[in-house]
Amino acid sequence: MSPRSLRLASILGGVILAAVALLSWSQSWIVVVLSGQAAPHPDLAVSGDVAAPAVAALAVAALAAFGAVAITGRFFRVVLAVLVVAIGASAVLSAVLAITDPTTAVEPAVTEATSISGTGAIAALIESLTLTAWPFVAAVSGTLLALLGIAIVLTGRSWPETGRRYETVRLEPADAHDERADDSSVSDWDELSGGADPTSR
Repeated sequence: MSPRSLRLASILGGVILAAVALLSWSQSWIVVVLSGQAAPHPDLAVSGDVAAPAVAALAVAALAAFGAVAITGRFFRVVLAVLVVAIGASAVLSAVLAITDPTTAVEPAVTEATSISGTGAIAALIESLTLTAWPFVAAVSGTLLALLGIAIVLTGRSWPETGRRYETVRLEPADAHDERADDSSVSDWDELSGGADPTSR
């Protein structure tokens, strides 16, 4: 794969992975069945914004990072790639915490639904917890983001530089232009006085 194709694939891949992480955050992660005095309450579908609220911010940060990667030079490209690695690892951590400790992840939702607080009291109310596929999707997308960041660190220096859209404009003081115009006018007058025709040049 050429450096140009690698650059395009990396940026598009990063944007897609960040979008998938953001999508997973908005979906239902854990279904909670309550027991005891809360048994009549309908099952709770706890989404990623409750179970792992940091995933959204991390996904948006990844989108911004890849937008910047598309226009920066070699040095900042590597810096942003390292940032993407940290973002991906953080997203994985958020998802894994929800997967391994779902009771803590659903605690805010159960408290809001039942007005009962406290980890022990909430654990006693929960009859069952069922994980959907979305927390695993978030974990996988975070892992792939981290791996993509590492790949950019290793290959980003070979990417072609972004072409300049506009040519550099050379600025000069206005008085310098006026001086040249005055000099030209004096020279033309001298030539005319000597019998030469300035318009013949």
